[in-house]
Amino acid sequence: MKLWILWWSTVWQLRPACSRLRNFLWFATVLAGITVRPDLLGVSSIIRGLGLKGYCYDRLLDFFHSNALNVEKLTKLWTKLIIKTHPQVKRFRGKLLLCGDGLKVPKEGKKMPGVKSLHQESDSNNKAEYIMGHSCQVVSLLAEAGKSCFAIPLVSRIHEGVVFSNRDQRTLLDKMVLLINSLELKELFYFIADAYYASHAIINGVVARGSHLISRVRSNAVAYFPVEPTPEKKGRGRPKKYGTKVKLKTLLNDRASMKEVESPVYGEQGIKIN
Repeated sequence: MKLWILWWSTVWQLRPACSRLRNFLWFATVLAGITVRPDLLGVSSIIRGLGLKGYCYDRLLDFFHSNALNVEKLTKLWTKLIIKTHPQVKRFRGKLLLCGDGLKVPKEGKKMPGVKSLHQESDSNNKAEYIMGHSCQVVSLLAEAGKSCFAIPLVSRIHEGVVFSNRDQRTLLDKMVLLINSLELKELFYFIADAYYASHAIINGVVARGSHLISRVRSNAVAYFPVEPTPEKKGRGRPKKYGTKVKLKTLLNDRASMKEVESPVYGEQGIKIN
């Protein structure tokens, strides 16, 4: 009982996200069902997990379509709640560690809202090259639990297949920046993402908040120093870039400027990395 009292006192802090108490109670019911559900079969899992009557199924569906829950406000409240209450939120040099990535979730129903044909580029999974499903982007916060590190989801949105305007020219990178901004973090952070997000759109969006991007780039990547504004394009062809070309490889040649630390990979011991 003490555990559920603590659970309720924590969930109650999300109350401002609902305009009516009745909607918040349904919201709390959904969270409780997700906590104890025996399987992952949608709303019916919540019904079985809590032992609810059959008529509650339609009530839960009505809740998910209700405008009484402000998703944007819920995102901000949830982020503040995690940072405030979790005892082991990971920080590096005093900054939070955020992770971001895209997820492509297969769906059997081709007529479901937001479902579209998706091309699977990743080589690290067993999905087919083309699937029907939802394409989401997620931002999570790293935290410790026991001897492991976990990514606590803060915000997720379906970013493909949902069209609000045919004039919307935003890319997935632009939408990831909007996801980060929707958290309204008061602290600085490191945003960790794969090579897909190593682009000027993400870098500019993160740096504008005084934070940093940690990503993977090709060893033959180059940049220009000093950074100068791109001149106005005149005529045909790509505009010329000015400044000294700097190769990424050359920045790794100065071993004296690097620090030697213990390897954190899979519990390795006695191995130093630079």
